[in-house]
Amino acid sequence: MAELTRRHLLAVHRLLRERLDKVPNSAVWERIRLTFEIGEARGRDLHFSDEERQLLREQCRLAWGFDPLDGVPQGNRREVAVSAIDEKIAAERPDDRHVLVKGRLPEPLPPLASDLSLRLPISSLNPDAIGQVVVIENLDSFDDWHAFRSPDELADALVLYRGHGGLARGARNLLSVLPEHSPVTVFPDWDPAGLQIAQTLPRADGLLVPELNERLLAKGSPEHFARQHRQIRFLDSVELDRWQSVWAAMKAARISLKQQHMLALDATLERIPRR
Repeated sequence: MAELTRRHLLAVHRLLRERLDKVPNSAVWERIRLTFEIGEARGRDLHFSDEERQLLREQCRLAWGFDPLDGVPQGNRREVAVSAIDEKIAAERPDDRHVLVKGRLPEPLPPLASDLSLRLPISSLNPDAIGQVVVIENLDSFDDWHAFRSPDELADALVLYRGHGGLARGARNLLSVLPEHSPVTVFPDWDPAGLQIAQTLPRADGLLVPELNERLLAKGSPEHFARQHRQIRFLDSVELDRWQSVWAAMKAARISLKQQHMLALDATLERIPRR
């Protein structure tokens, strides 16, 4: 049962709600069929009689702890655990409403030392009290932010870890509620993947890039650049405004420069406005 995800549960709910007599025999439904041993495969479809749908409903209710015809429980894991056996089917993940931040926290939160960070619920941050935000791609560079040679104008910024998975969703949720007067500067790796991150965030008004020199360029990876072919296609298809010059420089160099090399070689960071 542990192999079934929320996607499988939603598929069963739709089958029962719409009283379907067949569904495409996709990977999702093949997993459901193997788990409950219900349904008859005929060609490209999986067929269910009225009796089989009722049996599937009962089997799922016993396995999942809730009636799939009523729908998949909503909310976070604590809320879903009231009815479901597997609380991890919750659509809302633990980090969705939280962010990892450091730097200048908005009032009434206390000041932090430069090497400290806090994981906070978004609800504890007053968006109107946030002067500006710096979003950092990598966790170790987030930790070392105070050691980078960044522009003086960013000294009082709230520093936000972009993260992955739930933390990335939390970061996006915070950016989506920021007022227009709070500029957002993104600091990613200097490569197509990093530029795509900046381009696709809910808010991004500026981009931090290193001042290039031969020593820094020598640390770039052509292999890592070449692997980012999907990001390259994406960037060639969108309007980048003033970041177009950054993309042109990346394509000319054809390398990926990591934030860690920028710090190790004491590179000066420059902020490029988006518009």
